[in-house]
Amino acid sequence: MLVYLTNWVAAFNTARKMAFGFDRQSEPPQPYCCGLPQCSPISPILFLIYSNAMLENQNESTDAINTSYMDDVCMVQLSSSVPKANARLEERTEQHLENGAHLGLTFATPKAELLYCLPLTSKDKNKSLSSHRPLRVLGVTMLAERQIKYLGVFIDESLTFKYHASMAATRVSKVLASLNFLRHRSRGIPACIAHHLTMTAVLPTMFWVSPAWWTDTPRVAAMLRVAYNTVARWSTGLPLNTRTTNLITLVHLPPMEAYLDYLSLRYAIRLHFLPTHHALGPPRNLPDTRTNLPGLHHLYNLSKHLVQGKLEDRTATSIAPGVAKTTSPNPNKTMQPRQLHEKWLRTLTESTIVIYTDGSKLENGDVRCGWMIHYSRNQQLHFLSDGCYHLGRRAEVYDAELHAVQEAVTSLLITTASRAPVFICIDNQAAADALRFNTSNHEYA
Repeated sequence: MLVYLTNWVAAFNTARKMAFGFDRQSEPPQPYCCGLPQCSPISPILFLIYSNAMLENQNESTDAINTSYMDDVCMVQLSSSVPKANARLEERTEQHLENGAHLGLTFATPKAELLYCLPLTSKDKNKSLSSHRPLRVLGVTMLAERQIKYLGVFIDESLTFKYHASMAATRVSKVLASLNFLRHRSRGIPACIAHHLTMTAVLPTMFWVSPAWWTDTPRVAAMLRVAYNTVARWSTGLPLNTRTTNLITLVHLPPMEAYLDYLSLRYAIRLHFLPTHHALGPPRNLPDTRTNLPGLHHLYNLSKHLVQGKLEDRTATSIAPGVAKTTSPNPNKTMQPRQLHEKWLRTLTESTIVIYTDGSKLENGDVRCGWMIHYSRNQQLHFLSDGCYHLGRRAEVYDAELHAVQEAVTSLLITTASRAPVFICIDNQAAADALRFNTSNHEYA
């Protein structure tokens, strides 16, 4: 540490006084020589520097992992047997205690917890926890447990997180119990405020650190889905006989599994774009790890299209030659568009696919698009399929036109039409130019 920073920290912690107050009365300030001032932004940073002197170990092996957050420390030891793991944990604990002895730092053994994560095929999996050799720290015997709590997450011995899901559902029930009186039918808060409380207070409590434990397993999803539907019912105030699909739609909530995948994907994207010197790293592909376990490999599978896929590059335009522009069949405007189009249809070969698309923006700002697919037979068009989409109020007609083309072409893959030439009839020049030659690198093109 630089000298001027050392001098500043020394001055920050020198000649400080503290006074206790109660019932509008306080004692005279008294000097104190230990601890850090509360409510100061520099205090947590100084505490991390102080505690790191005890936790750092330059000669740590690859089978030993230390993670810490403020004053919470987690020590992970990989080993072929439980006795060897306990012996190695005792050695590492003694080393940390020696490092912190001259600083007055030690471990709070009454708060310590021990968990054995044994493989499903291990012969010790079904043994009683009391049959394993106990772990001793500072003369205190630590007994293993079936699950422990670390940074708000309950970790079980098989990493299924079923217990955490049940506890999360219980926490939501307690939160709703404290907010239930707000949803009185005649004098309660409106649905919009209830929805705001759901998104800012209830769901963050339920899905706390979900990227660390969510893997879309049926047992965990089933435990959480009941609580999720209860939250939606509280938010809307709808009766108990309302169908779940209608309930989730009316409360403007996504399906629970999609929402949890979104939270995990958002966290994975943040990990991908961290600076090189950051303590965390990008998600990694671990093909030897089971897919139903959480971790960086699960986040990698969610976000692998960011690494392997061809993302849109807006920094340069396409160098492909594109499609040659066709000459107008009616340059002098001597024929009506309908007559010209009917004349063109009679020239089509058998089974030719014709797609009509359109996009529009309504007076209330809603943007919609639709398409209709026909096939040619005996110089006439026959209906094949159609569809429509609502794009909300943030899209433009240009986006709706291109989205209709994309959906129509995609729907051809599930129709019974045979392979044949496809013509797309579109009435937006900008969208047609984007499809003909991708000079602007538009995502649809």
